[in-house]
Amino acid sequence: MRLSNYIKQVRQYGERHFTLERLMADRSLSKNAALNAIYRAKNQGELISPLKGLYVIVPPEHKLHGCIPAEELTAIIMEHLGAAYYVALLSAAAFYGAAHQKIFKFQVITNARITHPWEFGQIKIEAIRKKDLSNLPTQDFTVSTGYLKVATPELVALDLLEYTYRCGGLNHVATVLSELIESLDADKLIKLATDTGAAYQLQRIGYILDNIELMDEKSADKFIAKLADHVSQNKPKYLSLSSKIPKNKFPRCKKWRIVINTEIESDL
Repeated sequence: MRLSNYIKQVRQYGERHFTLERLMADRSLSKNAALNAIYRAKNQGELISPLKGLYVIVPPEHKLHGCIPAEELTAIIMEHLGAAYYVALLSAAAFYGAAHQKIFKFQVITNARITHPWEFGQIKIEAIRKKDLSNLPTQDFTVSTGYLKVATPELVALDLLEYTYRCGGLNHVATVLSELIESLDADKLIKLATDTGAAYQLQRIGYILDNIELMDEKSADKFIAKLADHVSQNKPKYLSLSSKIPKNKFPRCKKWRIVINTEIESDL
């Protein structure tokens, strides 16, 4: 049995995926017959299987890439898993116009335990586990396969500093922050950082933005001033700019209470 007609039928109903159980029921097939048909369709590039028993249709316009776009596939996978998640880091920053370089992987933070990335053709989805995603702010973006939860700009900023090693290093993070600042709200950022126990990252974010070139300097000055005022009022402990480098015998920045144990150079 060939699945081409069945795949067309599924797409006619506006759907982009099906399960093994559904195929068996719809076509009155045994498990072996269904799996054999699926095997042939996968070899012909018509299907991919990101999860056991889940099959995603690859329409003709995406066959060259070997997969549907990452944001569309992510929406399907996470709905099927029933997992909490949000698009994060560089991938989320791109939704707010903060991506001047091509992103080679689609980054998602989830509470699901994922052991390896999903890779199909030119598409790679990297899942980063975080146990508790409750009360973290996200925005819904519409994609052709449903709704996609994307971190707010403020959550993106905090995560960029938390997962710097997954984002090309501190200099690249500085570049993204320089572009993301136009979407950031200082009050929301301070509240989120405080509520989530990540207030220390405000020191790093403030120092970085204060020491790189920014497009809209007038608007940026107001944003930076609010962060500086928060640091001044709370007087947190001195913090290393880079958590990967020892902080002994390095100069200190009193304004941001930062140990300058590395240099910041934006990629722009």
